[in-house]
Amino acid sequence: MVGTGQGRATWRVAAADLVLGAACAVCERPALHVCPGCARLLLPQVGHVPGSLTVVAGARYEGAWRAVVPAWKERGHHGLLPWLAVALASAVVEVAGEESDVVLVPVPTSRRNRRRRGQDHMTVLARAAAGMLRSCGLQAGVAPVLALARQTRDQADLTAPEREANLRGALRAAPPGRDRGRGRLVVVDDVTTTGATVREALRALAAVGHVPAGAATVAWRP
Repeated sequence: MVGTGQGRATWRVAAADLVLGAACAVCERPALHVCPGCARLLLPQVGHVPGSLTVVAGARYEGAWRAVVPAWKERGHHGLLPWLAVALASAVVEVAGEESDVVLVPVPTSRRNRRRRGQDHMTVLARAAAGMLRSCGLQAGVAPVLALARQTRDQADLTAPEREANLRGALRAAPPGRDRGRGRLVVVDDVTTTGATVREALRALAAVGHVPAGAATVAWRP
């Protein structure tokens, strides 16, 4: 028997989830998006990605994160966006340091993936993370100044050297302008593996006069 108001509310949510057939994206138990147990596994664990780049990840791409990121990105679980946005925002803060004015620059999504997913997922994620940063008192905006200069192959099955070659010169950036916003530019992406994508993004920005502070990602795949 449930004896408290909080307990009754929890029971009602669980019952509603059972009726709706909703399941946790991690463990698949009845839950709306993520169950309480798995939500505790999605707390950000911010760390610098090994290597010479200034890349910070909000978590390691393993465990619960390995389930949640593709569920949101590829399978349309849009309710998972807040968890990813918190991890990304935490990484952005680490990159920006003491700077209270930041501009998030999302890595562009290919036309093929935009059509398949129904959205430019990184711009959506960048805007959600910027909103969370503003709620914490920071000045944060989003500037989608990067674009694809040419078509690239799907990265999933490529080796590290193949990824480097695939992305070399693949991005272009709009030059700085009054309408682009002010603040430290931070490149943002969902998952980094070899760092090829963020290296190319930082190169494209620097090539036209931007001075990016580094890159932040939701997760790092060791």
